[in-house]
Amino acid sequence: MRTNLNFRLLLVVVALFLVIVVSKPATQSIDFLVYYHAARVLMDGHGALYGPQSGIGWPQIFRYPPLFLVVFLPIALLPLKTAVVLWLALKCAVLYFLLRALAIQIEFPRTGWWWLIPVCVCGGFIMQEFRFGNVQFLIFTLVASALWNIRQRPVSSAFALALAVSLKVWPLFFLPYLAARRHLRVAALTAGFVIGLTLLPSVHFGWRGNIALLRQWSTQEWGTGSLGEQAWFPSQSLGGVLQRYLTAMDFSRWPDPNYPHTNFVAMDPRVVRSAWIVLTAIGYAGVLLLARATPGSVDSLANAIALCVLPLLQPFTYRPEMVVLLWPAMAAGAFLARREALQRWAIFFLYAAVVIEAGEPLIPGERNQRFFQAVGVDFWATCLLAAGLLAVWLRWRRQEGSALTRSDSFEVSALPVVGSGE
Repeated sequence: MRTNLNFRLLLVVVALFLVIVVSKPATQSIDFLVYYHAARVLMDGHGALYGPQSGIGWPQIFRYPPLFLVVFLPIALLPLKTAVVLWLALKCAVLYFLLRALAIQIEFPRTGWWWLIPVCVCGGFIMQEFRFGNVQFLIFTLVASALWNIRQRPVSSAFALALAVSLKVWPLFFLPYLAARRHLRVAALTAGFVIGLTLLPSVHFGWRGNIALLRQWSTQEWGTGSLGEQAWFPSQSLGGVLQRYLTAMDFSRWPDPNYPHTNFVAMDPRVVRSAWIVLTAIGYAGVLLLARATPGSVDSLANAIALCVLPLLQPFTYRPEMVVLLWPAMAAGAFLARREALQRWAIFFLYAAVVIEAGEPLIPGERNQRFFQAVGVDFWATCLLAAGLLAVWLRWRRQEGSALTRSDSFEVSALPVVGSGE
């Protein structure tokens, strides 16, 4: 596609999203309102930045470290409606260029209808994330850019990942991952940048003020990040699914108390928490072993699997946070376009994930949607997506060596390549 045509398409996409935003009340961007309110509290000099009285009130509290407020301040200087439109326009532009970059890295097919696969898998998550005004998509973009530039621009990649970690905790998932991938220098640089960025708000708050805010933030997050404590939505992570399947949960204190009970038994929550910790440790160890065993020529496949496992293993997974599946979904589309090289069970897993995520939003009724969230449909679809990508990786492992160069086998060139310098 020509550059001018790409630019026109970008303008159309941005314009459509802006029309949607302008036509709806700014109060529907509930996550953005939390950021905006906290930044205004900072500017006005009164009010709580952390705790139940922060944000716009429980459960929409402010959950980010002090650096986030410093970065967000320029947007908070604008009127609310203007700030919402600017925030969305920024994310639309980032989405466009992210899709272009991922398509190049993954060697996504330029013809056919394969683009429907990432749309079906991840389109709903992206739309919900954009509608709520969450920052997750921008954090994911920082992580993605760090992963695909890690060989060509190690310092820039370390800074991008460090900025993501300093704004939101979950990118720490990739620090041991980089070490397992033998990018020790990048991992060390990232850790150093994280320390510097975390201390940077001391310029505004003062040394003691910044430390006090960091202490308040960490204390708050230890509570909200603990399995079984202060939950207010059906988490699509392993921990959330185990909790709903194995314990008798009390939904009466949730903002929406109408979720159905899906537990088979009523076990002690402490036992379930211990089981979750063990399973999470095993799963993460598996990711690190896979990363260690994957050479640079198939970086993108390992990254796609890691991004698939991330929402499964983290303590809580909110549906808009599943925008991280964009990379795995595009990888699935690229592989299914070459499905003659895949095993049947890999094709089945990938298509099953696509069908589930495409069909879930089409079933009407709030009762049905609550049931899907309580059962963890998104969790199981993500498991299928991860299983399909893992099957591709296992196929590559079995054909590793001279067989990979044969024309009738699964070629290395058919695998997504990221940051290999090739």
